[in-house]
Parts: sequence; C-alpha cells; structure tokens
Amino acid sequence: MFRRLIEYLKTEFGSIASGKAFVFLVCLGLASFLWFLNALEKRYTDHITVPILYVNLPKDKDLVGKYPAKFELTVDAFGYTLLQHKLRLAFSPILLDVNELTNNNLESRYMSKFSISTNGHKEEIAKQISSEIQVISIRPDSINFFVSNVIEKLVSVHPMVDLTFAREFILMKQPVAKPESILVRGPEDILDTLQSILTRPVAFKNLSHDAEANADLVLPSELTSEIMKVKVQIAVEQYTEAKFEVPLVILNQPDSLLIKTFPSKIKISCRVGLSQYNKLNNGSYRAVIDYSGHSAANSKLPVKLDRIPETVLSVNYFPKEVEYIIERKE
Repeated sequence: MFRRLIEYLKTEFGSIASGKAFVFLVCLGLASFLWFLNALEKRYTDHITVPILYVNLPKDKDLVGKYPAKFELTVDAFGYTLLQHKLRLAFSPILLDVNELTNNNLESRYMSKFSISTNGHKEEIAKQISSEIQVISIRPDSINFFVSNVIEKLVSVHPMVDLTFAREFILMKQPVAKPESILVRGPEDILDTLQSILTRPVAFKNLSHDAEANADLVLPSELTSEIMKVKVQIAVEQYTEAKFEVPLVILNQPDSLLIKTFPSKIKISCRVGLSQYNKLNNGSYRAVIDYSGHSAANSKLPVKLDRIPETVLSVNYFPKEVEYIIERKE
C-alpha cells in the first residue's frame, strides 16, 4: 500500500515536471477567470444591509424610543457592483433627514408622532448608496417617529457600591456621591419619571477608614449631561455593642381586660457605631405583642420589634415570645 502511494506521487510529480499538468492548470484558471468576468457583467437581484443615521432633528425636541439601526435592501445591479459593495469593510450610513421626511410637522408644539413609508423614498435612499444600484424594496417598510420636548432637570446620583469591612468596623452613614445631583438634558417624557441616576458598581474591600473612588454614571442613551463621572465617598467607623431593656406594648387589648405578660420587658442587643452610641436609649425601640393573635391552644404570644433605629446593625432580642394571663377589670 505504502509503495503504491510512493509510485503514484512519483508519477504525478513527473507529469508536472513535464509541463503537461502545469499547462492544464493555467488553462483551467484562465477559463474560470473569464467565466467569472462574464458573470459579473450580468444583472442580479440580491440583499444588502446599510446602517442608518438620523439627522436634522426637530429643534428643542428629541426622538423617543428605539429606531431601526439599519436597512435591509432588496436591490438590482450588475454583478461587479454588488461584489464591490459586499467587499467593502465599512459602509457609509444612510442619512435620514427627520425634519424633511416629516415635512417639518414634528416642529409643531402639538405634533408628537409621525409615520413615513420607507419604500416611498427608495430613490433618495438609492442615490446615497450608488447610482448603479436600483432599490426594489426596503425593510422595515415604515418608520414611526415619536418625539418629546427636550428639557433639563436636576437629578440625584445614587452610588452603587460593594462593601466589606475590617473586623469591628461598620458604615457610618450611607455612601454619598460628589456631586450629589447632576443636570441632565433629554426628552421630557423620560425626565418626568426619572428620580435618580445610578453609578457603575464600585468595590471597597476590607474597610477600616474612610475611602473614595471615581465612578462612571449609567446614563440612559436618550439623555446627556456635562458630568459623566462622580466621586463616591464611604465613611466608616468602629462599632460597639449596646444593650437595652424595653417594656412590652400590648396591641388590640380590649378595654374590659387586663393582659399581663411574663416577662414584662425584653432584652435587646445590637451593634452601633461609636458616633451613634449616645443617641440610643430604651425609647429608640418599641416591642409589641398583638392580643388579637391569641388562642386558647397557645399560652404564649410572639414578640415583634416594630421600631428599630436605622443606625444599628445585627439587632437581636430575647425572649421571642412571652407567656400571658388575662384578668377581667372590675
């Protein structure tokens, strides 16, 4: 088997050396090239894709929503024209003059919507591509323009952070952005409901002292601002443990009854920053039981904390439920 393969290769290389195979290949290549040139001189129907750029928008108004980013065109052209187009690595966008296409109607104070048929503008679009290409059809076959008045609004910035702390350290206050608000410009329909602008997430790890970092803003594509980056500031402090005894408050107690609980107070422990420690007292919490939830089958009622300071962490209390007795008032 191996010997036969060697003999075959010798025969073939011998043919090439003699020039017969070489002449054959040259003739085949020339014939293929002539056939290819002949094919390029014929007309074909094909599909091409071109990007879109929207220009000349209504004054003090902006487009709202998503719009087609490209046209899918069915075209008729000579083969060499189509080949030239397909071999191009980048294509000049089709310029859509919004004001011209909508007959300047969107400049009107009361007009906010207008629809055009793209197939009704085939000639103008074809001129921007090539005078040698005939556009047969366009997809999408229509574009609906929605516009909104352009306004400015001061919007607060909300930092997005990922925090971890060194042992015995906690957040002193909520992270803040500098500046805390930015002036944003864009469509009224969007800015009316926009309450805040988020930053891209910023990570602060193993914090034991105050820190800050730059963060990019996540601004919707329809909006613009001169400020696109803010400083995110993190304030940290050491914490300590605080303990309190808080009396139980009985909810939904009938006027004719007297409810006594055992115990009558609960013990609360929490972690709190040193700057907030002296601001806490027994009145900072409220512990309640709801008499309306009692049943003869259960001699205990659950305890809930319905008031907890925002500045504390890891709140725990005991007991979680208490025994009670009911006495009728005289």
